[in-house]
Amino acid sequence: MLAFGAVQAQTADEDLRERLAACAACHGERGDGVAGSTYYPHLAGKPAGYLVEQLQAFRDGRRHYWQMVWLTQYMDDAYIAEIAAYYAAQPPHTQAADIGAPALPAAVRERAEQLVRHGDPQTGLPACAACHGAMLTGLEPAVPALVGLPQDYIVSQIGSWRDGTRRSKAPDCMAKIAAKLTPADIRLVAQYLSHQSPGAHDRPAAAGSLLPPLACGDLPYAQVTP
Repeated sequence: MLAFGAVQAQTADEDLRERLAACAACHGERGDGVAGSTYYPHLAGKPAGYLVEQLQAFRDGRRHYWQMVWLTQYMDDAYIAEIAAYYAAQPPHTQAADIGAPALPAAVRERAEQLVRHGDPQTGLPACAACHGAMLTGLEPAVPALVGLPQDYIVSQIGSWRDGTRRSKAPDCMAKIAAKLTPADIRLVAQYLSHQSPGAHDRPAAAGSLLPPLACGDLPYAQVTP
């Protein structure tokens, strides 16, 4: 009986991977990226709640990348949850997106680390780490990891929040954050994050282990600090 159950589980896993072949073309078979890709994000190990929200956003018109809009247009919530659970359970991507790229100049690294770790008190910009965790590996149930994402992808997504072509559930905290970042600082932060390598066992921080400083529609427990 145990062996039969294991075969059933393996068959179900293989069936899902076959249905996710379109996803694998850009994101890798297990969501850990495609060699040589300089744009598409890795999905493996990201919080399931975050992945659900993004797939629903493409389906429901809050995000506008035509390939994803086309793929998600007929997905129901149950199938979206199944996809999200599969990728969330995979081992996280463990290689910097820009490995082998020239080392960051000291001034770039210093400014980027200031923004990522401490934010900018003069403009009221919170640190990336305040929401995405000290290791920048995300926060359950709905905040993604940032380390190891491609530079071009980070730049494009923050830019999309700035111009309103990417939206989250209201209140949209990322739109507020993006509006406080200059184009130059967006590029610095993206360069820095794309050079970071997550550890093999790094996972999103547990829900409730930190309190994000902005009210976010995707994070009902987040609060605005005084």
